[in-house]
Amino acid sequence: MKQILKVSTKVVILCLVSVLAFSSCASNKAASGSADVARVYLVQQGPTPGQSGNFWDDLVGTVVERRPWGGTAQDSATGIFYLAADDKNLYLRAEIKDVSPSVRPPDMDPGMGWNGTSLQLFFGVKTNRRVMYTEGDSGLTIWVTHAPGAPANRRVAVTKGRPMNERQFRGAVVEWTNNSYIVEVSFSLDALEIYKPFRNGQKIRCEFRINQAAPNNGDRSYIINWRTPTDDAWHDPSVWSDGYVIQRP
Repeated sequence: MKQILKVSTKVVILCLVSVLAFSSCASNKAASGSADVARVYLVQQGPTPGQSGNFWDDLVGTVVERRPWGGTAQDSATGIFYLAADDKNLYLRAEIKDVSPSVRPPDMDPGMGWNGTSLQLFFGVKTNRRVMYTEGDSGLTIWVTHAPGAPANRRVAVTKGRPMNERQFRGAVVEWTNNSYIVEVSFSLDALEIYKPFRNGQKIRCEFRINQAAPNNGDRSYIINWRTPTDDAWHDPSVWSDGYVIQRP
């Protein structure tokens, strides 16, 4: 009987140790800046892209690393996406690790923005499940291109079905290397067909995507999503995942 009690005690202790270890790992993951649910930080005034300073430093971003078409972080891409909003704009910062990023040519067909080094944000303010886009849903494709006549100058281009203009978005290339890049973009809420200011606690639906391409402006090789296990997010909002608006601490 004593031996059985000793064994039972050891089992209980081992279980407690396992639970504590798991909790510690979960806490460490949260502290590293990943997020299981996408967050839109509500602020009084968001930053000008390219001039954000330390605005994003203490915020939790969404890690994007699901690969429906295979690949690894070592041969494709991974990234962290951050979102914030004020009463006029939605703000995005994307920090991307990519083994072969390419600056796209300025004369490229904007309808092919997705077919090369690019990012996509799928975003909606309505939480009902739907298979068709409705008012307040946006499919945004973002890429880096050369400024016309100035190959050394990089700029951000965006489409939302068609090219967006400077009244609808502002963008900046914060960093560009041979294996990483950082872009910041602000989108006018009106251009996104969002006509009411965000509220603390408001639910949203979204998906993030990195399009990774072959070197030297090759075609898209891999897609890296946040949650979706397929290529359907661009046309089917029902596969987007939940997020919420939270007041910035």
